[in-house]
Amino acid sequence: MKDLRASRPAHPRDRRRLICWLNEAAEKMRTATVPYKIGDVVLGDDPFNGRRLGVVAVIRGSSLGLRTAADAHPDLVPEFVFYDYRQVRRPD
Repeated sequence: MKDLRASRPAHPRDRRRLICWLNEAAEKMRTATVPYKIGDVVLGDDPFNGRRLGVVAVIRGSSLGLRTAADAHPDLVPEFVFYDYRQVRRPD
């Protein structure tokens, strides 16, 4: 029987490269809408998490992870609180 080139599957390395490229493009599209950058000081206000001042440490899709000081006490460990970027603003 004759072997047709069009019927052969793509090379696994090419397939992985394409999947990686598509994942990176999708991640850029999800994070492109967030107007804040890592390191910005912002104020998050949410009925569930409360109002907290913090530094943007993580951006995942439309969520921002803020690194906050639990209190002014030096023994307390900083915590991360996640907010939707629409619930975050720059402090006045």
